[in-house]
Amino acid sequence: MNKKHAFNDFTEKNYARLLKAAKINYQFKGYADYKKSGKMIIMRHDIDYSVHRACSLAQIEARQDIQTTYFINLHSEYYNIWEKEIAQLIGKIISLGHEIGLHFDPMFYEKDPGNLVEHLTWEKSILEKLFKQAVQVFSFHNPSVGNWLDVKKERIGGMLNAYSAYFKENYHYCSDSNGYWRFERLGDVLKEAKEVKLHLLIHPEWWTPRAISPRRRITRCIDGRAKKQLDLYKALLKKWGRKDIT
Repeated sequence: MNKKHAFNDFTEKNYARLLKAAKINYQFKGYADYKKSGKMIIMRHDIDYSVHRACSLAQIEARQDIQTTYFINLHSEYYNIWEKEIAQLIGKIISLGHEIGLHFDPMFYEKDPGNLVEHLTWEKSILEKLFKQAVQVFSFHNPSVGNWLDVKKERIGGMLNAYSAYFKENYHYCSDSNGYWRFERLGDVLKEAKEVKLHLLIHPEWWTPRAISPRRRITRCIDGRAKKQLDLYKALLKKWGRKDIT
C-alpha cells in the first residue's frame, strides 16, 4: 500500500503521537499570529462530516495543551449546527480553548455568486451570535470547484482567507483530504522538520479509534447519525406513550 494511504496513520492514538512529535520542533499558533516569526504550526480542521469526531480530536489536543481552529460549515449535508447536540459539541470544542472559523461553501450561492462579501459577512454573524465567539478566519469548502483557489485576497468580509496568497507563499501545506495524504505524509514532514512554517489541514472524520478505510470512516459517520435519529424517534414515542408500529 502507498504509504500516503496508510490506514494506521489515521487513528486517535497516532494523532496524539503526531502532536507530540510536532511539539519537538514547532510551536502551535493561532491565525492571529500568522505573521509572527519562528518555527510554527497553524492547524485548521475543516469539519465536513462529523462534529463528534471534531470534538474527539479537540479533546486530544487539549490534553497536550494545544489550541487549533475548527471551521464550521453552515450548509453541511452531514450535520446541522441548529441541532441541540451538535451545538453543544461545538460549544465544548470552544470551552477546551479552541477557536472556530467559517467553512464557507460558495456553491450554495451559485445563483447569486456576485455577493461574496455579503454572504461571508452574513454567515460570520450567524456563527458569532450562535456560539458567542468572534470568527476571524474562513476557508472555502471544495475550493477547486469553481476556481476559488484563485481568490488570493488576504482578507475578505472581515476575515482572514485561509487560502490566500500569503499562506501559499509563506507556509508549507500538508493535507489529509479524502482520507489520505494528498501531498506528503505528515509524519515525514514533522520528522524532517526542514520547513519553517507549516499550515496543516486535518479533517476530523478521517481520524477514528481504530484503523479503517476512508470509505468505512464515512459510512461510520452516516450510519451513526442515522441510528441516532432512529433512537430519538423511539425515545419520543416511549416518552409520550405512543405505539411504535413497524
